[in-house]
Amino acid sequence: MRSLRGGPPAGVAPRAAGPAVGGGGPRLDLDEATGLPNRVSGLAAPARSVAAAADSPEAAVGRLLAERADLWQLSPEDAAGIAVASVSGSRLRTAHLVQRVDGVDVFGSDVTAAIGPGGEVVSVAGQFFPGAAESGPPGRADGISPEQAIALAATDLTGLPVDASAFVAEERDEQEEQDGTGDGGYRSYLVPPAEASGELRFDRPVRVREVLFPLGGRRFARGWYLELWIATFPAFAYVVEADGAPEVLFRRNLRADVAFGYRVHNTGDAVFRPEDGPAPGSPHPTGVPDGFQAPPVPERLIILESLLPGRPWLPDGATTTDGNNCLAYADLRGPDGLGKGDVLGQVTSPGVFDHTYDHAKPASDPENLQASLVGMFFHVNWLHDRWYEAGFDEAAGNAQQVAIDGGGVAGDPILAEGNDFSGTDNANMQTPADGSSPRMQMFEFRGTSPSRTSNHEALITFHEMGHYVTNRLVGNAAGLANRQGRAMGEGWGDFFAICMTSQETDAFATGVFPVGGWTDLTPTFTDNYYFSIRRYPYSADMAKNPLTFRHIGDGALLPLGPPRSPQGGGANSAVHNAGEIWCAALWEVFVGLVARHGHAEAERRVLEYVIGGLKLTPSMPTYTQARDGILDAVAALDPDDVSTVWAGFAKRGMGVDAVSPPATSTSLAGVVESFATPSPL
Repeated sequence: MRSLRGGPPAGVAPRAAGPAVGGGGPRLDLDEATGLPNRVSGLAAPARSVAAAADSPEAAVGRLLAERADLWQLSPEDAAGIAVASVSGSRLRTAHLVQRVDGVDVFGSDVTAAIGPGGEVVSVAGQFFPGAAESGPPGRADGISPEQAIALAATDLTGLPVDASAFVAEERDEQEEQDGTGDGGYRSYLVPPAEASGELRFDRPVRVREVLFPLGGRRFARGWYLELWIATFPAFAYVVEADGAPEVLFRRNLRADVAFGYRVHNTGDAVFRPEDGPAPGSPHPTGVPDGFQAPPVPERLIILESLLPGRPWLPDGATTTDGNNCLAYADLRGPDGLGKGDVLGQVTSPGVFDHTYDHAKPASDPENLQASLVGMFFHVNWLHDRWYEAGFDEAAGNAQQVAIDGGGVAGDPILAEGNDFSGTDNANMQTPADGSSPRMQMFEFRGTSPSRTSNHEALITFHEMGHYVTNRLVGNAAGLANRQGRAMGEGWGDFFAICMTSQETDAFATGVFPVGGWTDLTPTFTDNYYFSIRRYPYSADMAKNPLTFRHIGDGALLPLGPPRSPQGGGANSAVHNAGEIWCAALWEVFVGLVARHGHAEAERRVLEYVIGGLKLTPSMPTYTQARDGILDAVAALDPDDVSTVWAGFAKRGMGVDAVSPPATSTSLAGVVESFATPSPL
């Protein structure tokens, strides 16, 4: 496809911008590709009187072109082809200008001139193209017809063969036929129902008009500008060369964004929050281990560009789950990485990933695999945007192929490997320093029939992604090397999972929030929705989760009374066990903020506090150092929340006088608990 911006016209060197407005002359802003002015300001002399001004916008434009055509390198013939198409406004009047050759518009020459209070032109925005008049519109005897141009463009868009003979021009009255009035110079073409293809359906007639297309170097080609409105495709504009070998000169998606459709398990709330899994069961509906099993819920088709304006998850026209933040695929065979035999998530139609998960079939079923890959891709990108809003941007070490803001190191999108060949019944995240892609490996869970996959459960993907964000923010992948750092890494991962899948209607003060459930390790799946993969479920109710700071140490006995998972075991200092206490404290902080601010605002705040706290946490951290990092972030962001955050930590024994084990401890013995908060100043 040839570009409109094909370089400066031959013999025209780009010039530096002129003096600033008010500096005695016009200011030129030059288009970097063409070297031509795309904005000229400071045109009207300040002392010019109203009496000396032109008496109409048309006359003002004519005078400007007669006096200053040199600004655009225009010949007299070029200038003579510029016409005022319309005038808009009352106080600020603007004239819409179009450059034409023998009545044919030069494509891209839509220019707006601002008319001052005295009737003078004060600025011009847009480009004129020198050399158009001397090129002249080529002869039409051997050119392709509008119908052929439509067929070529439709095939380019859809990939399907399109017969030009199916298009029929709409009838126009005699006056319109003579001068093209009433339709902007367009001719409309229809596909009669009797001729319509069963594969393509046009939502609107195809508008077509002739244009002169700038190729650069003072060269121009005659072309057909047209607009396609084909069902299930975005609307597209094309310019197809009319002479010689037919070629697409220009194509543009007319949809304002690059939104894609994803059929995923989603709450459909204001932030498009994922459900906690395909069969969501958090919080537990009864709050007691009674064998509850959550039923599957249907997916929703979510249409979304991204949560961040101007930062689409996928480029326009993408057909696979390969975006700037994430490359999601099924890594079905070795070696690691996308290779022969592996599977990317695929669109089902242009711009839509419409796969449905069948719970009667195993996770390896091709359609189920596609559905879970799309869900995983959605999870990774959704977390990217939510954490970005909270401060985990490029400069902080975010993972992106292209660092849009220029900070950090680029070239490191998340590699999300679903149904990974290298294991079963688990998941992991490997996070190198900024600039190298983290690898998230999600495995198939084969303890049930049919099998399930961790690709598809947000509570697991969110946990694994939590390892990535915490490792990047503390010591750039080298900071969480001690036992407490690794344990808190597990707790941070659990916290992101239960916090970011929570919903406004949840019972935060008393509810039970397990991490996982759908893909649980317990062979019988008994109470997987209560305990999941931890010893106790997360809850602000101490009768359901009694753990406090001292329970990270190997010498502390677990409390009697509250139900404990029969699958749970191991030393208190094991990273997953000790991590439960860190998550429990963060959960208390969040629940306190929910009580004060409501769910949506509390979530926004706690994500800022935790992300900010991670940035302020030293390498080889202790629990109280990580706590203090969060408190420092709160004090800097919203000091009125400091007392609420302190109360959350103190409830779990990390109050003002708490003492952590040494940073190098492996038994995590020596904890001093404190349930006190600082005295008010």
